[in-house]
Amino acid sequence: MKILNENKKEVIVKQDSYLSELKNTQEVCSLLMKTPHYSKMGQEGIFAIVETAKSLGIDPRQALGGGLYFVRGKVEMSARMMNALIRSKKHSVTRDKKSNDEICILHGKRADNNDMWSESFSVAEAKRAGIYKTNGPWGTYTRDMLFARALSRLARQLFPDIIGNCYVEGEISLDPNIKEDTPYQNDSQNDIQPVIEQKLSKEQVQELEVALGLVPEYKQTIIEFLEKKDINNTCDIPPVMYSKILKKAKEMVQEAV
Repeated sequence: MKILNENKKEVIVKQDSYLSELKNTQEVCSLLMKTPHYSKMGQEGIFAIVETAKSLGIDPRQALGGGLYFVRGKVEMSARMMNALIRSKKHSVTRDKKSNDEICILHGKRADNNDMWSESFSVAEAKRAGIYKTNGPWGTYTRDMLFARALSRLARQLFPDIIGNCYVEGEISLDPNIKEDTPYQNDSQNDIQPVIEQKLSKEQVQELEVALGLVPEYKQTIIEFLEKKDINNTCDIPPVMYSKILKKAKEMVQEAV
Protein backbone atom coordinates (compact mmCIF):
# COMPACT_ATOMS: atom_id res chain seq x y z
CA MET A 1 0.00 0.00 0.00
CA LYS A 2 1.23 3.51 -0.88
CA ILE A 3 0.08 6.85 0.43
CA LEU A 4 -0.07 9.04 -2.65
CA ASN A 5 1.52 12.47 -2.32
CA GLU A 6 -1.44 14.27 -3.86
CA ASN A 7 -3.72 12.78 -1.21
CA LYS A 8 -1.42 13.35 1.74
CA LYS A 9 -2.31 17.00 2.26
CA GLU A 10 -6.03 16.25 2.06
CA VAL A 11 -5.69 13.44 4.62
CA ILE A 12 -3.82 15.73 7.05
CA VAL A 13 -6.48 18.44 6.67
CA LYS A 14 -9.28 15.96 7.41
CA GLN A 15 -7.31 14.60 10.35
CA ASP A 16 -6.84 18.08 11.84
CA SER A 17 -10.51 18.90 11.30
CA TYR A 18 -11.60 15.71 13.05
CA LEU A 19 -9.33 16.32 16.04
CA SER A 20 -10.58 19.90 16.23
CA GLU A 21 -14.16 18.61 16.40
CA LEU A 22 -13.18 16.17 19.13
CA LYS A 23 -11.56 18.96 21.10
CA ASN A 24 -14.65 21.15 20.76
CA THR A 25 -16.87 18.32 21.99
CA GLN A 26 -14.57 17.73 24.96
CA GLU A 27 -14.77 21.41 25.86
CA VAL A 28 -18.58 21.32 25.67
CA CYS A 29 -18.58 18.25 27.94
CA SER A 30 -16.36 20.00 30.48
CA LEU A 31 -18.63 23.04 30.57
CA LEU A 32 -21.83 21.00 30.93
CA MET A 33 -20.29 18.87 33.69
CA LYS A 34 -20.29 22.00 35.86
CA THR A 35 -24.11 22.04 35.92
CA PRO A 36 -26.05 19.75 38.32
CA HIS A 37 -28.37 18.33 35.63
CA TYR A 38 -25.73 17.33 33.08
CA SER A 39 -23.18 16.20 35.65
CA LYS A 40 -25.50 13.27 36.38
CA MET A 41 -24.94 12.02 32.83
CA GLY A 42 -21.18 11.96 33.25
CA GLN A 43 -18.67 13.30 30.75
CA GLU A 44 -18.67 10.08 28.74
CA GLY A 45 -22.46 10.19 28.48
CA ILE A 46 -22.50 13.82 27.32
CA PHE A 47 -19.75 13.06 24.80
CA ALA A 48 -21.67 10.07 23.40
CA ILE A 49 -24.89 12.05 23.07
CA VAL A 50 -23.28 15.06 21.39
CA GLU A 51 -21.25 12.96 18.94
CA THR A 52 -24.24 10.77 18.09
CA ALA A 53 -26.41 13.84 17.57
CA LYS A 54 -23.86 15.34 15.17
CA SER A 55 -23.59 12.11 13.19
CA LEU A 56 -27.39 11.94 12.77
CA GLY A 57 -27.89 15.62 12.03
CA ILE A 58 -29.66 16.37 15.32
CA ASP A 59 -29.24 19.65 17.18
CA PRO A 60 -27.09 18.69 20.22
CA ARG A 61 -29.27 20.92 22.39
CA GLN A 62 -32.36 18.91 21.48
CA ALA A 63 -30.44 15.68 22.02
CA LEU A 64 -29.25 16.71 25.48
CA GLY A 65 -32.70 18.08 26.30
CA GLY A 66 -34.34 14.66 26.18
CA GLY A 67 -33.96 13.47 22.61
CA LEU A 68 -31.07 11.10 23.35
CA TYR A 69 -30.00 9.24 26.51
CA PHE A 70 -26.77 7.47 27.42
CA VAL A 71 -27.51 4.07 28.96
CA ARG A 72 -25.03 1.29 29.73
CA GLY A 73 -22.53 2.53 27.18
CA LYS A 74 -25.15 2.88 24.41
CA VAL A 75 -27.39 5.66 23.17
CA GLU A 76 -31.18 5.53 23.42
CA MET A 77 -33.41 7.81 21.34
CA SER A 78 -36.84 9.02 22.40
CA ALA A 79 -39.68 7.62 20.29
CA ARG A 80 -40.79 11.17 19.54
CA MET A 81 -37.39 12.09 18.08
CA MET A 82 -37.11 8.81 16.17
CA ASN A 83 -40.53 9.41 14.63
CA ALA A 84 -39.67 13.04 13.81
CA LEU A 85 -36.34 12.11 12.19
CA ILE A 86 -37.98 9.54 9.94
CA ARG A 87 -40.72 11.95 8.87
CA SER A 88 -38.25 14.82 8.36
CA LYS A 89 -36.81 12.79 5.48
CA LYS A 90 -40.32 12.52 3.97
CA HIS A 91 -40.63 8.84 4.82
CA SER A 92 -43.96 7.48 6.04
CA VAL A 93 -44.99 5.61 9.20
CA THR A 94 -48.64 4.53 9.51
CA ARG A 95 -50.35 2.89 12.49
CA ASP A 96 -52.55 -0.03 11.48
CA LYS A 97 -56.24 0.18 12.48
CA LYS A 98 -55.93 -3.22 14.11
CA SER A 99 -53.61 -1.74 16.74
CA ASN A 100 -55.03 -1.61 20.27
CA ASP A 101 -53.97 -1.86 23.93
CA GLU A 102 -52.49 -5.31 23.27
CA ILE A 103 -50.52 -4.76 20.08
CA CYS A 104 -49.14 -1.98 17.90
CA ILE A 105 -48.74 -2.61 14.16
CA LEU A 106 -46.83 -0.10 12.04
CA HIS A 107 -46.37 0.16 8.29
CA GLY A 108 -43.44 2.12 6.86
CA LYS A 109 -42.66 3.40 3.37
CA ARG A 110 -39.49 5.09 2.15
CA ALA A 111 -39.78 8.26 0.09
CA ASP A 112 -36.60 7.64 -1.93
CA ASN A 113 -37.21 4.14 -3.31
CA ASN A 114 -40.77 3.25 -2.15
CA ASP A 115 -39.56 0.24 -0.15
CA MET A 116 -42.16 -0.86 2.40
CA TRP A 117 -42.00 -2.83 5.64
CA SER A 118 -44.34 -3.69 8.51
CA GLU A 119 -43.51 -4.49 12.13
CA SER A 120 -45.40 -4.99 15.36
CA PHE A 121 -44.90 -5.36 19.10
CA SER A 122 -47.36 -6.81 21.59
CA VAL A 123 -47.98 -6.93 25.31
CA ALA A 124 -47.54 -10.70 25.10
CA GLU A 125 -44.00 -10.20 23.75
CA ALA A 126 -43.23 -7.68 26.48
CA LYS A 127 -44.35 -10.15 29.13
CA ARG A 128 -42.29 -12.98 27.61
CA ALA A 129 -39.24 -10.70 27.63
CA GLY A 130 -39.88 -9.83 31.28
CA ILE A 131 -40.14 -6.08 30.63
CA TYR A 132 -43.85 -5.67 31.32
CA LYS A 133 -44.53 -4.35 34.84
CA THR A 134 -48.01 -3.16 35.81
CA ASN A 135 -46.57 -0.54 38.17
CA GLY A 136 -44.12 0.85 35.61
CA PRO A 137 -44.30 2.64 32.25
CA TRP A 138 -45.61 -0.47 30.54
CA GLY A 139 -48.60 -0.65 32.84
CA THR A 140 -49.29 3.10 32.81
CA TYR A 141 -48.52 4.04 29.21
CA THR A 142 -49.05 0.74 27.41
CA ARG A 143 -49.92 2.17 24.00
CA ASP A 144 -46.95 4.54 24.02
CA MET A 145 -44.55 1.75 24.98
CA LEU A 146 -45.96 -0.57 22.30
CA PHE A 147 -45.58 2.18 19.70
CA ALA A 148 -41.98 2.88 20.72
CA ARG A 149 -40.90 -0.76 20.45
CA ALA A 150 -42.76 -1.33 17.18
CA LEU A 151 -41.20 1.86 15.77
CA SER A 152 -37.73 0.71 16.82
CA ARG A 153 -38.22 -2.60 15.03
CA LEU A 154 -39.50 -0.88 11.92
CA ALA A 155 -36.68 1.68 11.89
CA ARG A 156 -33.98 -0.98 12.16
CA GLN A 157 -35.36 -2.76 9.11
CA LEU A 158 -36.45 0.15 6.91
CA PHE A 159 -34.70 3.29 8.19
CA PRO A 160 -31.28 2.24 9.57
CA ASP A 161 -29.67 5.21 7.84
CA ILE A 162 -31.91 7.53 9.86
CA ILE A 163 -31.45 6.16 13.39
CA GLY A 164 -27.87 4.86 13.19
CA ASN A 165 -27.04 2.53 16.09
CA CYS A 166 -29.55 4.07 18.49
CA TYR A 167 -32.01 2.08 20.55
CA VAL A 168 -35.44 3.47 21.33
CA GLU A 169 -35.92 4.73 24.89
CA GLY A 170 -36.61 1.92 27.34
CA GLU A 171 -34.98 -0.86 25.32
CA ILE A 172 -31.92 -0.84 27.58
CA SER A 173 -33.01 1.04 30.70
CA LEU A 174 -36.07 -1.18 31.27
CA ASP A 175 -34.42 -4.50 30.48
CA PRO A 176 -34.32 -6.54 33.71
CA ASN A 177 -31.70 -8.88 32.24
CA ILE A 178 -29.06 -6.13 32.31
CA LYS A 179 -27.63 -5.46 35.77
CA GLU A 180 -27.89 -1.89 36.95
CA ASP A 181 -24.59 -0.49 38.20
CA THR A 182 -23.93 3.16 39.05
CA PRO A 183 -27.47 4.35 38.33
CA TYR A 184 -28.35 7.99 37.89
CA GLN A 185 -31.69 9.70 37.57
CA ASN A 186 -32.48 11.35 34.22
CA ASP A 187 -34.79 14.25 35.07
CA SER A 188 -36.41 14.30 31.65
CA GLN A 189 -37.89 10.78 31.73
CA ASN A 190 -38.03 9.64 35.36
CA ASP A 191 -36.41 6.28 34.61
CA ILE A 192 -33.22 4.99 36.22
CA GLN A 193 -30.48 5.20 33.61
CA PRO A 194 -27.47 3.09 34.64
CA VAL A 195 -24.03 3.88 33.32
CA ILE A 196 -21.41 1.13 33.33
CA GLU A 197 -17.72 1.88 33.03
CA GLN A 198 -16.55 -0.13 30.03
CA LYS A 199 -13.09 -1.29 29.02
CA LEU A 200 -11.94 -2.13 25.52
CA SER A 201 -11.50 -5.83 24.79
CA LYS A 202 -8.17 -7.26 23.65
CA GLU A 203 -9.66 -7.68 20.16
CA GLN A 204 -10.70 -4.01 20.04
CA VAL A 205 -7.27 -2.85 21.19
CA GLN A 206 -5.57 -5.01 18.57
CA GLU A 207 -7.88 -3.81 15.79
CA LEU A 208 -7.22 -0.17 16.67
CA GLU A 209 -3.45 -0.64 16.84
CA VAL A 210 -3.43 -2.36 13.44
CA ALA A 211 -5.53 0.41 11.87
CA LEU A 212 -3.39 3.18 13.35
CA GLY A 213 -0.23 1.40 12.26
CA LEU A 214 -1.31 1.91 8.64
CA VAL A 215 -1.51 5.70 9.07
CA PRO A 216 1.60 6.64 11.12
CA GLU A 217 1.07 10.40 11.06
CA TYR A 218 -2.49 10.06 12.31
CA LYS A 219 -1.31 7.59 14.95
CA GLN A 220 1.24 10.07 16.29
CA THR A 221 -1.38 12.83 16.37
CA ILE A 222 -3.76 10.56 18.30
CA ILE A 223 -1.04 9.62 20.78
CA GLU A 224 -0.32 13.27 21.49
CA PHE A 225 -4.05 14.02 21.78
CA LEU A 226 -4.58 11.16 24.26
CA GLU A 227 -1.57 12.17 26.35
CA LYS A 228 -3.15 15.57 26.86
CA LYS A 229 -6.20 13.73 28.22
CA ASP A 230 -3.99 11.65 30.56
CA ILE A 231 -4.75 8.50 28.58
CA ASN A 232 -1.51 6.56 28.25
CA ASN A 233 -2.77 3.07 27.34
CA THR A 234 -4.91 2.08 24.37
CA CYS A 235 -7.14 -0.05 26.60
CA ASP A 236 -8.07 3.04 28.64
CA ILE A 237 -9.61 4.89 25.68
CA PRO A 238 -13.35 5.47 26.30
CA PRO A 239 -15.49 3.22 24.02
CA VAL A 240 -17.14 6.18 22.31
CA MET A 241 -13.80 7.82 21.52
CA TYR A 242 -12.40 4.45 20.40
CA SER A 243 -15.19 4.07 17.83
CA LYS A 244 -14.57 7.53 16.42
CA ILE A 245 -10.79 7.09 16.18
CA LEU A 246 -11.08 3.62 14.59
CA LYS A 247 -13.65 4.83 12.05
CA LYS A 248 -11.46 7.77 11.06
CA ALA A 249 -8.35 5.59 10.78
CA LYS A 250 -10.15 3.15 8.49
CA GLU A 251 -11.44 6.01 6.32
CA MET A 252 -7.93 7.40 6.00
CA VAL A 253 -6.56 3.98 5.03
CA GLN A 254 -9.21 3.67 2.31
CA GLU A 255 -8.48 7.17 1.00
CA ALA A 256 -4.76 6.46 0.87
CA VAL A 257 -5.01 3.22 -1.08
